Amino acid sequence: MLARYLGNKTAILTPLMDTIAKYADPGDHVVDAFSGSLAVSLGLKNSGYRVTANDINLFSAIFGDAYLIPDEPPITPLADLIPDRTATSTRPDLRREAEAIVANLVGAPGFTFLNKPVWRDRYVDYVAVLTHLQTMTADDLAPEHRRSHFFDTYCEEGANAAFVSSRGTSGRRRFLIPLNAERLDLAINQVRAWFRDDLLDTHLYSLLLAGLVRSIETVSNTQGTFHDFIRTGWDSRSLRPIQFKPLPLDDTLGGPGGHRVGREQDTIEFISDVDHHAVLYLDPPYNFRQYTAYYFLANVICRYPTMPDPDAYFADVRYVRGQNPADDFTSTLCKPRRFIDDMTTLIGRSRSDTVVVSYYTGPNHWGSFDTDPTNVGRQHLTDMLTGDLFESGTLEVVEVPRRNYASYGGFKARDVTELLMIARRRDTGPHGSHPTEPGPH
Repeated sequence: MLARYLGNKTAILTPLMDTIAKYADPGDHVVDAFSGSLAVSLGLKNSGYRVTANDINLFSAIFGDAYLIPDEPPITPLADLIPDRTATSTRPDLRREAEAIVANLVGAPGFTFLNKPVWRDRYVDYVAVLTHLQTMTADDLAPEHRRSHFFDTYCEEGANAAFVSSRGTSGRRRFLIPLNAERLDLAINQVRAWFRDDLLDTHLYSLLLAGLVRSIETVSNTQGTFHDFIRTGWDSRSLRPIQFKPLPLDDTLGGPGGHRVGREQDTIEFISDVDHHAVLYLDPPYNFRQYTAYYFLANVICRYPTMPDPDAYFADVRYVRGQNPADDFTSTLCKPRRFIDDMTTLIGRSRSDTVVVSYYTGPNHWGSFDTDPTNVGRQHLTDMLTGDLFESGTLEVVEVPRRNYASYGGFKARDVTELLMIARRRDTGPHGSHPTEPGPH
């Protein structure tokens, strides 16, 4: 769902779904324990499974509420949201504009849901809201809702953009050009106003926020994460005007239902509260990268409408990137000495029949960005997956070659092997629960 998300599994989705299909039938419960941008969770939903997704990042939960939980397009109370934007000579009726946009989408890949008249009508209302966010001006907001936190903090010209790094260097943040920062401020404050007036249900609220996050990613002056920005020059994509495009929904609709989304929970704690599942899919962090830092701006966008005091929040942003430290989370899985023990604890707490672990041979805990692929991590995981928690002789390894995206220090993408390491759990007992787990570590 985020094109430049580190660790995005879209490239291996087909072999991953083929692997999981060997151990789960349609309708079975499958857990995506590090759901990130939700690529795997939606692949599982589209394959007919009941899905539980969790991630420490707030944006992942918002994506889940937008795309994983629902099975129909959103219901949009258009007249309540935008009562004043009626047809005039200078501001055409938004719904008529939306009808024309949607008419051009009929027959396009991902939009077959528009063939259902009721769903098409719903989508037209939703697109009308996107058109409003794309074209609104400050006059469309009441004075108390006119804020400029994203321009001030993440645009070079902003009043709050100055930083001093831990190494003593100084500069100004330049994630967004002024045009896009101003548009984001207008759109996010409109969503905040609607939210505070209780005009949005969870589905529409989350869909609008997810759309803002996905749009900002396409015009951010970064190399793939929000941990830093390009210090000199601009990424060519960041110079384009932001577009709040209507996105295809075919792959997000339907399914067996009963999906669940965790909200900013440490998976090691969350998993204890998840009921029995046929497959536990694990794609944990394998190196020092802390994802709440690398994708903090996506989380800030998703948090903004619920902030009780945005002024106080942005007054305390720190670091080169401009993150409020209250939103920073340090995963112990990013520490090589803790990684295997914590993975073992997580699996031991789960009620899973089969565990599928994604591991790639590129830069990780047991190698660096300028070294060749290493098999040290594979051996550690092999030892874990043939240990006491698993049935003897069930370990299977599927090797999938792919290109690894690299944004760190100018290193280029390289060929790596993605490993899908599968092992069957020992008997889970009559209620699908594992009575024992490893001791303290």
